[in-house]
Amino acid sequence: MTIKEIARRANVSLGTVDRVIHNRGKVSKEKKEKILKIMEEVDYKPNIYARGLVLNKSYTIAALMPEFEVGEYWEVPSRGVGNAANSLSQFGIKVKYFYFDQNNIDSFIKQSNKLIESKPDGVILAPVINFEAVKFCGKLRKLDIPFSIIDSNIENSGAICFIGQDSIQSGRLAAKLLSTSTKGRGKLLIVSIKNNENHNKTLQKRIEGFNDYLLESSNLDDIHVEEVIINQRETNWKNSLETILKKKHPDGVYVPSSKVHFVAEIIKKNMFESKLVGNDLIKNNYYYIESGIIDYVIGQRPETQGYLALENFYKYLVTNQKVRSIHNLPLDIITKENLIFYKTNF
Repeated sequence: MTIKEIARRANVSLGTVDRVIHNRGKVSKEKKEKILKIMEEVDYKPNIYARGLVLNKSYTIAALMPEFEVGEYWEVPSRGVGNAANSLSQFGIKVKYFYFDQNNIDSFIKQSNKLIESKPDGVILAPVINFEAVKFCGKLRKLDIPFSIIDSNIENSGAICFIGQDSIQSGRLAAKLLSTSTKGRGKLLIVSIKNNENHNKTLQKRIEGFNDYLLESSNLDDIHVEEVIINQRETNWKNSLETILKKKHPDGVYVPSSKVHFVAEIIKKNMFESKLVGNDLIKNNYYYIESGIIDYVIGQRPETQGYLALENFYKYLVTNQKVRSIHNLPLDIITKENLIFYKTNF
């Protein structure tokens, strides 16, 4: 339904319909009521994208995200931001990337300072270095720069929106899948693979949710859970991980990150019978899901996170629409059997 058709039905000019839609100028009460009635009958909604073209103004959104290698997790949300940038470029939306080493606080500080110096109209933030990210949010608030957060939320940050998964529920889902696969008994191992001193907040919440679910289980006496931490900065860390898995020989393993493929590689090599649950459908995990070594991967749609984060800035800055403050994406359970439906991600 176009305003031209509404004007025809109401027997008025296009200008009259436009004044009613945007509530400006003088229109007689009779004509206004007639136009509004027709708009209600046909469920008319303004074309906000066309409105964006008329404004003829450009906006630069800065994306502060971890650097990555091909096949790693952060490649995917970065691709989502890029796809949205391509779609919205005709409406004056531009993106400038600032990548930091997520294992180096100085790298985050340096890139965040560069970002502020660039004076962006908005910021997309991946707060994997939580403490520094909180301070950075404070700087953005003082400078009155709107920002959105993806992947891991910071409560009361002042962000216009958060887009990501509910990490607690993700951990609970992992516990349900793993305990069901092992028939509610046996040794379960949580393997945290990291290369910095502190846990990512997202991973902490996943582990918290995992443990909470098991503590609420009526079969707790038949389940034994242990957490091991593997530091990728140590020499021969892969050998250490393999030694632990051989020694403990768990019935089930949960890796609360996209690094589940490292455990899958060892399970395949040693032909273990362990059930394996991890997070994130990335290229490095795809083969091990396809071959059935990884039993379940819990996806959080990272490409959609990146896309929506930029699209929300279009709504917020260009069309003055209200954006959803919390946008938790569905938790996808990906297995060998339904993997084919996710193949377009690569």
